[in-house]
This record gives sequence, structure tokens and C-alpha cells, in this order.
Amino acid sequence: LQLMCARRRTGGFTLIELAVVVAILGVMIALVAPKLGELGEANLKRSARHLTGMIRFLHEESQVKKTAYYLRFDIQDGRYWAEVLNRTSESTGEFQKVMSVIAGEGSLAGQTTFRDIKAGSHPEEPYILFTPDGWVESTIIHLRDGSGRDFSLRVKPLTGSTELLEGYVEER
Repeated sequence: LQLMCARRRTGGFTLIELAVVVAILGVMIALVAPKLGELGEANLKRSARHLTGMIRFLHEESQVKKTAYYLRFDIQDGRYWAEVLNRTSESTGEFQKVMSVIAGEGSLAGQTTFRDIKAGSHPEEPYILFTPDGWVESTIIHLRDGSGRDFSLRVKPLTGSTELLEGYVEER
């Protein structure tokens, strides 16, 4: 009889042992799952920081070089890039893509997407104009993170500074 009990005992785990393991795994998942949602927000904040850096750079560069710049957006692909006004004559010029390490093409991180961009008097054309006198178009860039939460990056016209706000914020 003792031999049968010993043999049965070595054949697997008891129901109590399995229940304890499942409970421990449940607690671990409950502690880790909220952190996974923060990854989407981290990607969104990284994207907002990169956009803010590009906006500040173009604001300062337009004043230093006394020329106009665009920050253009491809909303579908989540990309953005700088363009500089190259004068072809006294009264004409064309915008050309800037090839630079700092003002090169950028893209949104992770599953962050552009929801839309409300800029100046051209809401259908997604770009921000930076003028040589330091003026930046008042703009709101609406972003969405991987979990579907909306954020708004507001660009202030006089300073070129930005403010990241939670939710879909309309223009004032």
C-alpha cells in the first residue's frame, strides 16, 4: 500500500499545487498588464518630443537664416519632414526638402498615429509655416496612441513652443 501511494505521488502535481501556481501567475499578470498600456503612451511621448524638437529647431533656424521653412506631414504614413524656401529670383522661390541630421525626415514611434493637423488658414494641407521674423503658425497636432487614446500637441505662434495635452483639444 505504501508503495502504491509513493508511486502515485511521483506521477504529477496535486490539485492544490496547480491552484497555487495559477494564483501566482494571476497575480503576476495583474501587476504587469497595466505597465503594457504605458508602452503606447511612452511611444506617444517620444513622438511628441521629436516633433517638439523639430518645431523648435525650425523656429530658430528660420530666424537665423532669414528664410521660411515648412514642417510637412504625411498623415497616413505617420511621417514628417522639413522644407526650406530656396529663392529662384527676387520674387519667386520653391520649397525643397531639407537634407540634414537634425531636420531630416522623422516618423512617429510605435503605434502612434496622426489623427489630424489643424494649422493656420490651410486646414486641408498638413504643414506648419515658420517665417524669418520668428512667427510660427498656430497649430494643433492631434495624435492617437496604440490604445486609442487621443492627445493634442499645441504649437504656440509667438514662441514656437509646444504643449502636450490629453484628449482631442479644439482650437481656442
